[in-house]
Amino acid sequence: MTTIKTSTMLKGYLMILVSALCYGSYGVWARLLGNHHFGVFYQAWVRSLMILIILLPILIWSKQFKPIARKDRKWFTITMVFTVFTQAPVYFAFNHLELGTATLIFYTLFLITNYFIGWLFLGEKMTAVKILSSILAMIGLFLTFGLSLATFSVTAMLLAAFNGIATGGEVATSKKSSHKYSSLQITAYSWLLILATHLPISMFLGEKQMIPVLNQDWFAMLGYAFSGLAGFWLITEGFKYIDASIGSLIGLLEIIFSIMFGVIFFGDKLTLPIIAGSILIILAGVLPDLYSLKHRKAKPVPTPAPL
Repeated sequence: MTTIKTSTMLKGYLMILVSALCYGSYGVWARLLGNHHFGVFYQAWVRSLMILIILLPILIWSKQFKPIARKDRKWFTITMVFTVFTQAPVYFAFNHLELGTATLIFYTLFLITNYFIGWLFLGEKMTAVKILSSILAMIGLFLTFGLSLATFSVTAMLLAAFNGIATGGEVATSKKSSHKYSSLQITAYSWLLILATHLPISMFLGEKQMIPVLNQDWFAMLGYAFSGLAGFWLITEGFKYIDASIGSLIGLLEIIFSIMFGVIFFGDKLTLPIIAGSILIILAGVLPDLYSLKHRKAKPVPTPAPL
């Protein structure tokens, strides 16, 4: 019995580790596409189409589509509004910032937004641990953002921050729906809305609409789409086998992976402000989980959803 339990836990750890690797690779795929002039809105609607081609048959076959009840439409709509702003900003940021800088700015605002919305609208307590976590995250953000102003695009940094707010809002408000509707259905609705909004914007802005071909560029597009799908499935399944707080701790490796990929593949510099900011921001993410493990409480903030 113990062997079976240990094997199951190891399976959960591995799933979340690979999920963090998938999410950490987002910047790599985005940078590859940006280097080959895939439009900001064009890449988003194409990825959404690719993902929906896989998701919709699964949802129909598994009969996971449920009508959204009238009383749930308010919060569901709010989640979808946040969702619309989760794709284009981060793509721009990854293509105009070092991957580590973009990821750290994104994660800080994600964390703080999640806490704030949970406290203000969802009845979650703003504990001393969360307040300390927010303060550490803000200091880390200052080191990452403030000392990088002379080096990087201010617009890109603001968009990375905006994306963190949008994703934090998306994940936090989805708690109002995720206990009634499957995560797969919510994800499918999100990508449907991204397709419906980003396609016309891409056409209106005159972005080049490329025909898919079998080459390195479109392999990167497939990698971008697949990493999001695989990351979502792996993290959802992985949390079924292990403690949520431990899983969230492993999920923070996404930040480390993103920084490593930037250094290895694109020659990003690992500066002292980035190192210091990374330590503080990761510590901010770790504290609530360590506290939850110590007191055997479930962590109220989920791991980031796919960007």
